[in-house]
Amino acid sequence: MTITSTPCTTAAGRRAPVQKLRIAFIGPARYPVREPYAGGLEAFCHTMVHALRAQGHEVDFFAAQGSDGNDKGFELPGVDWGDSLEDATDTTYPEGGKEREDRAFIRLRRLLVERGYDVVHNNSLNPYIFPGAHSPEPLPMVTTLHTPQVEEIQAAITAAGPRAGRFAAVSHTTACDWSLPGRTAVIPNGVNVSKWRPGPGGEQAVWFGRLVPEKGAHMAMDAAREAGIELVLAGRNGDHHYVREEIEPRLAAGQATWLGEMSHAELRRLVAHCSVAVVSPRWEEPFGLVAFEAMACGTPVAAFERGGLGELLHSAPAALAPPDDTAALAEAIKAARHIDRAAVRQWVVDHHSLTQTARNYVHLYAQVRDAHRAASPHL
Repeated sequence: MTITSTPCTTAAGRRAPVQKLRIAFIGPARYPVREPYAGGLEAFCHTMVHALRAQGHEVDFFAAQGSDGNDKGFELPGVDWGDSLEDATDTTYPEGGKEREDRAFIRLRRLLVERGYDVVHNNSLNPYIFPGAHSPEPLPMVTTLHTPQVEEIQAAITAAGPRAGRFAAVSHTTACDWSLPGRTAVIPNGVNVSKWRPGPGGEQAVWFGRLVPEKGAHMAMDAAREAGIELVLAGRNGDHHYVREEIEPRLAAGQATWLGEMSHAELRRLVAHCSVAVVSPRWEEPFGLVAFEAMACGTPVAAFERGGLGELLHSAPAALAPPDDTAALAEAIKAARHIDRAAVRQWVVDHHSLTQTARNYVHLYAQVRDAHRAASPHL
């Protein structure tokens, strides 16, 4: 696997302009892509679609039922736990749910072949979007890897080989976790810095995101308590067993408060009025969008130096702690509160703006379109 971080340049080192593209943008299938976002992937997809459309491209957005701005003529089924909500997680399915999703992706792939888009940008985690016996035709497809390796997706990619298309990853760490054909473009996610605006800070610390074991909110709670600072949590209950066993027992007035899900406007206001954002991944976090959103508000980050998050924050004005070291994270929280908020904001503007991320993808799209046309001269 060859990794490159520059999707498209001219011989002189400058990117060539890209004309209007007709793009099929595939979001995740599990939850509706709308505010309040179920997670960072949903936020990335929604904001990217808006950014691409703002740059003049024609974008058909395929996502779960109930999404905002998607193609209503073909919606993915989503996951409905019905009366079994206590068993709901972000990685499993109720009975029959996986089969419904697979059938939908088979139909979607055939639709994409029929419509003949310039490029298909796949952000889903379903193996049937790749060519196989169900749909062997080639597609001009870019798949962004937002997670560490998933066995069934890796198997589909391996079986398809070069026919699987091009790949991008949100960090070098994530790219190296997969076995991929051809080059991989590393394109970190971007933040809409016109919406995530600087704020005055405050006294409290904030943790926001999905309440699931791999995000480690319980360790952030322990670290904040050790640092002597009140922690406010905001986010969706993504694993009811985890919340009941690890989060609720740690909630206490003056120490830790959980506000539940919030609109993005409310969340931005909250983050901008906190002194530090705590990010506590227990897995090899591919990117960690919440850290960059907080920094766009000028709110410094204290985080476990893990996965792509650690990679991308290594040279940032942030306070990092060794993974799973609660005492070290407590010290990082105290240190982060003294980082200059203006410098934090400027670093994100310079390195992780959504506009630049969209431009990077557009140039990768153009490469994929041109290669597909060269291989299919009848198009």
